[in-house]
Amino acid sequence: MKINGAMVVLAREIRGLSQEDLARLVSTSQATIARIEGSEWGEVEDVRAGMLAKALDFPPEFLSQKEELIGFGSSAYFYRKKASLQAQDRKRIHGVVNGIRINLKRLLDSLEIVPKRPLPELEVEQYGTASRAAQALRAYWNVPDGPLTNLTSLIESAGVIVVPTDFGTSAMDATSLRLAEMPPLIFINKDIPGDRWRFTLAHELAHLVLHQVPHESMEDEADEFAAELLLPDLELKAAFARLPKIRLVDLINMKPYWKVSVAALIERAYGLRFIDSNARRYLWVSLKRVGYPVEPVSIAREDAKNHRGMLEHFTRTLQYSNEELAELFKINQRDLATWHGPSMPSLQPKQNHLRAVPKTSKSFS
Repeated sequence: MKINGAMVVLAREIRGLSQEDLARLVSTSQATIARIEGSEWGEVEDVRAGMLAKALDFPPEFLSQKEELIGFGSSAYFYRKKASLQAQDRKRIHGVVNGIRINLKRLLDSLEIVPKRPLPELEVEQYGTASRAAQALRAYWNVPDGPLTNLTSLIESAGVIVVPTDFGTSAMDATSLRLAEMPPLIFINKDIPGDRWRFTLAHELAHLVLHQVPHESMEDEADEFAAELLLPDLELKAAFARLPKIRLVDLINMKPYWKVSVAALIERAYGLRFIDSNARRYLWVSLKRVGYPVEPVSIAREDAKNHRGMLEHFTRTLQYSNEELAELFKINQRDLATWHGPSMPSLQPKQNHLRAVPKTSKSFS
């Protein structure tokens, strides 16, 4: 049986195994595993291939896919994360993101996302600052003044696929990819609260439109872009100027209107120089006293529709069952539920066979 070594690496990363762990499970040497993984398209005895598939809990066909791993560069460039994210979790998340990406690629063989508005590529140098780039994007997309009613819908209307993802850890917020052969992708932690969801999406949008080439200041630029996109400086300056003094209660009252966290409003007030470092510190202490990171006033998490729409095209329109969808993806049903469950619609009863599907042009934006 021919096996793609990259798929063995992918399966092993998803399962959180080292080469040594996998070698032990299949009663072979680490050197043998290394040779298999290093082979682009190597012949492996059927028995050993079956042992590998069983140990990795993937169908043998998963290991034979003609796919490649997409790297995200260093975590400092491509992962929006907390310092507590461990190296093993980073590898596992890298694997899961690649696995879902390959699944989406399979769906896109039979349909396509039709954007309602273009997703531009901007350069900070052209505008001077990331904030001005955010202003330019709002103008380019004809976004009215005031808060963004539904940022997720706005981003998806530009053809981006937002994938609510079970990262298996709270230390990871999101990551994004802009690849030549696929629509732009944002993988976002399915469990983060609605206010952080919006800021995280705005941050990842910055990476998609600003950062074709990674550089050291890109995380700061993405935060600056996100702050301006969600909290335009002219309107926030006017709102802050009306307050005799910026108190925590004032920011809590502003939160449901702008649909951002109190933490983001504190930082915005500081960035716009309406509070000094002492006032900033006091507001942070006050916020922690009322329960931060759980904040007063919850914001509903926005619904990502493109990913779900793609799945529904198969499960409802084409009448695929969960077993058939898992077979199409060459994964087991547990991974199907974990990877796509946050967006998965109710699946139809089991069908008897996969269907040949003509490619259609369908918009989910």
